[in-house]
Amino acid sequence: MAAGALLFSEGRIGDAARAWSAIADPAARSLYVSFASAYSAFEASVAVAERTLAESGPEAAVAAVAACGTPPDPPAGASDAGDPLGAAARLARVGSEAAIALVARATEAERAADADFDYARAGRGKDPATTAGKAQGGFEEAGRLYRDAQVWIPDADADARRADAKAGAAEQTRRRLIKDSLLSFPDRMGEVFARAPSEPNRLSDQQLLAYNAETAAIISGGIADFDKFVAEYPGILDPATVERLRDSASGLSVRFARIEATIKAVKDRGKPLIPLIIGIFNPQPGDPMRSRPAAFSGSLAGGSDWWWGIADIPKGLAQDLVVTMSDSRPVRVYAAGSGARRPASDLVNPLFKIGNSWPVLNAGARLDDGVFHIEVGPFQGERYSGEAVVYKSFMTRTR
Repeated sequence: MAAGALLFSEGRIGDAARAWSAIADPAARSLYVSFASAYSAFEASVAVAERTLAESGPEAAVAAVAACGTPPDPPAGASDAGDPLGAAARLARVGSEAAIALVARATEAERAADADFDYARAGRGKDPATTAGKAQGGFEEAGRLYRDAQVWIPDADADARRADAKAGAAEQTRRRLIKDSLLSFPDRMGEVFARAPSEPNRLSDQQLLAYNAETAAIISGGIADFDKFVAEYPGILDPATVERLRDSASGLSVRFARIEATIKAVKDRGKPLIPLIIGIFNPQPGDPMRSRPAAFSGSLAGGSDWWWGIADIPKGLAQDLVVTMSDSRPVRVYAAGSGARRPASDLVNPLFKIGNSWPVLNAGARLDDGVFHIEVGPFQGERYSGEAVVYKSFMTRTR
């Protein structure tokens, strides 16, 4: 027994095990040989942890350290050395170094997440909700790393709780931003609907049809994205609100076929207003009484310029079409089929004209399928610009 203890204290674990295997007492022999075997296994696992730290990094090393367990307790008289190969001390060094590295990584992850979170809360970038989600993931990663380190660095527990709290705040912000994005969906699609090509005055019929189809595809894709978000984040909006928002965007989509049919049907029409179709179905943001405008501009030294568009006014509603110019040049508005070659009665109500705004009151009842033509007359300056707008009631707005 003593010979085995001496060999063990010298770090000759295998030799000690062989010496102890010669002990006559079966119980004592089993006790000492089992201790030598357990210590060898512990030291081998510590060596694995050391290699893991060197080759695979601190996260893998933490798992390897945890797998080592604790050094076996030597039986009485086995050895005064207790830990001749310093396995326990080596394990503590590996655990400490890995924990320090994990805290450094966690701190870096938390700082990066802080920057993303500040960016998202400020509403900066193209998609603040995605940035908030990135921040949430960064805080969660930091919290996990801090927790992995807390066995060796007790203060890391408080760091982990702080990172977890930030992750929760980032998640709340992300959900709020997603909700805000969903609620603003009709306005964003309305902006797409009212977008203008770089040179709208020069579009041929085929180019105008292609542009109409492209805009329709963008809005169709937006509706698909909206449905995807609603499915991915159930409960952010109540079903009635979801249906109302989706119906608003769907109302834009159904009008593209009408635009296409009108492009093909209307003759002698002049240049197209953009958007071609206007109405309260696509209101100005923050102003439900006024449509987004159809803008136009040109240069005119003499004669007249002709423009055309569509006023979408539901039957039975006395809504008004108003053309507002940048100067005091004369403006006339005609119904469909009354383009430059076939003029008809001017629909403007001159008694209700205000400044440079030329109103067509109760336009829905006075236009043929909503199509209107604008004749812009000459003035002192050649350059001009204007817009056509549908109002729920122009007279109410001007009182």
